[in-house]
Amino acid sequence: MPAYYFAIEGIKTGERSDPATDRLVTLQYQKIDLTTGEPLEPLVILREWKSSEQEIVTSFYNEFFRPGTPIAHFIPVGLNLDYAYEMLVTLFGKYSLTPPTSHELWYQRPRFDLRPIIILLNDGRFAGASLDAFSLKKGEDRHMEKWYDKQDYSRIEHYVREEATRFLKVLQYLSKYKGRLGISRKETKVSRKNPHTEPLANPVPVHPSTSRPPMQVKPPVKSAAPGGKHTPQKRPAPIAKTASRSLLPAPERTPTERKRSPAGRNQLARHPAAKDAHVRKKPQKR
Repeated sequence: MPAYYFAIEGIKTGERSDPATDRLVTLQYQKIDLTTGEPLEPLVILREWKSSEQEIVTSFYNEFFRPGTPIAHFIPVGLNLDYAYEMLVTLFGKYSLTPPTSHELWYQRPRFDLRPIIILLNDGRFAGASLDAFSLKKGEDRHMEKWYDKQDYSRIEHYVREEATRFLKVLQYLSKYKGRLGISRKETKVSRKNPHTEPLANPVPVHPSTSRPPMQVKPPVKSAAPGGKHTPQKRPAPIAKTASRSLLPAPERTPTERKRSPAGRNQLARHPAAKDAHVRKKPQKR
């Protein structure tokens, strides 16, 4: 389905901007890749000062909204598409062109408006939710009416091209780094049989009481000697005992200490004369 960047520039005729009464200045669209946000065709700008409002609306209507044209032939991608849609419906009726019904325009026709995402990135605030908050260059749409009155059409066209570039830069950034949000699409795993898989040469018989094949235990392979005699298998060597974990080795005894016989256990405690004697405790080995 072809996606198009789509925007309308208008100037207010009353105290406040109203798509039903505003004057059309430019209508621009550009075919893009919705997956990456990259442009596929040059930007088309329909200028009111080079033709007329009626010619712009009629040309755009015959291209995308003529009866019989598939609905998915034109998928608008932009910011605040509600304003552009309301102006189109008003202009179609103004020049006796059959406007699309509300059911077709708002329900059946697909579109992609970036405004809800900009509001979400703006901490949920509607005020200030525009491209100015997320792009380096600031828009100058507030000067549109002054440029039109002074017939400074080059400034208007420059602004229109810069606005399209800023929008595509934001769309490209969101498409490239959407994985950083930590939200991934759930992929459905469908088991597909490979038609080129060849059947097994010796299929394993299935046990009648269960759907799984019985477990087969393979006997150990015995190696035969050259003369045909059976060679006994060697047993693994026993694991040697681990060495002592003492940090320091015991000191060697001197010859004098070897001649002395150590006192037996509790020998001093049992002797009646040693009740009041001071017993020196030996330091414990680590």
